[in-house]
Amino acid sequence: MRIENILNTNKIIGVIGNSGSGKSSIINKIKSDKKTGVINSNVIKCDNVKDQIEYYVREYNYRLKELQDRENEIITMLEIEEEILDRSVYSISESELYKVMIASIMLCNPDNLVFDEVLFSLDYKTKTKLLKLLMKLKKFFNKTIIIVCPNIDDIYEFIDDIMIIDEGQILLYGNKYNIYNDNYDLIKEKNIRIPTIVEFIKQMRDKGIKLDNVDNINELIKTIYREMR
Repeated sequence: MRIENILNTNKIIGVIGNSGSGKSSIINKIKSDKKTGVINSNVIKCDNVKDQIEYYVREYNYRLKELQDRENEIITMLEIEEEILDRSVYSISESELYKVMIASIMLCNPDNLVFDEVLFSLDYKTKTKLLKLLMKLKKFFNKTIIIVCPNIDDIYEFIDDIMIIDEGQILLYGNKYNIYNDNYDLIKEKNIRIPTIVEFIKQMRDKGIKLDNVDNINELIKTIYREMR
């Protein structure tokens, strides 16, 4: 699997692997692409929220003529409250800070966004809200979004494809349903975590209960109900 085939696909891609699997080296190759923006703890460069949002476009003189219109569009899409724009980045909530980080990279209009293990210190509600925002970025801005994740359960519902890293290589890549349906035993053998909902569906299928591929509890309840009628 070539890195070039993963970029510019207008998908949300989850990247997982055990500790020491080589995720960092693969992600570094993705980060090196000139049309890829990286969101991590190093993004924050300014104290003021508005200055931070504009930092990278001003630093690199990137399409300054379009700055205001695009900035307003991104701020609206990310649901950043106008009242925080003149505040310190250190005085706003963690969820607002993440949106400011995303906005500062989005303003440069990269084709691909890499979230390098930055969302997962958040509580469930805040994390879910931000992941839903990423789905809007994919849909309305046609971005490819790559999420490096220590826990597949956190992102399984929100991703299209999955990339599994093992021994410094891309072990598997493709549609999340196909990857787990076709390679369940291999992933299990590698001791790579499988989403809880996938484990449950597999156990039910082994018992002869034919459940659909779903990625959230509400859809799972619906497919169980249909099967049991």
